[in-house]
Amino acid sequence: MKEIGTVKALRGNNAEVEIKRNSACGDCGACHVSKDQSVMLTTAKNSVNAHSGETVEVEMQFANVFVAAFIMYGIPLIAFILGSCVAYYLVDALSVGWDQVLTSFLTGIGLTAIAYLVIRYFDRQGRFNSKYQPVIIAVIENTETISTPMEKRMGN
Repeated sequence: MKEIGTVKALRGNNAEVEIKRNSACGDCGACHVSKDQSVMLTTAKNSVNAHSGETVEVEMQFANVFVAAFIMYGIPLIAFILGSCVAYYLVDALSVGWDQVLTSFLTGIGLTAIAYLVIRYFDRQGRFNSKYQPVIIAVIENTETISTPMEKRMGN
């Protein structure tokens, strides 16, 4: 998956890249979407030594997009289903007098929240950065060397 963006800031070997959001993009959380939802801000590995203000091509492997979506959506869904099913049968087997459906639903919600917290913890630890981080693969336009037609006529 390739996108075109503008380097906004440099942070060590990474760059903050602003990408114009297209309609195929979801809300997986891999990037930060602006308030008007028209642009995304993502951290990409700066493999071509791009500079601030340059227009760059950013790539994320297609398989990695699916893995990242699974981490963000699939794992919490599995946690919800597993928590609901286990609690449903456990309440019935223990005969504790709790509402079987409500208890299973709340357990599923609780395990979903725990799954999101674990994913967030691992993300903040940097466990996902190296594998699922977008990479700048080319500098398309260098804003420092571009001159307007008037500047070209004047010799600048």
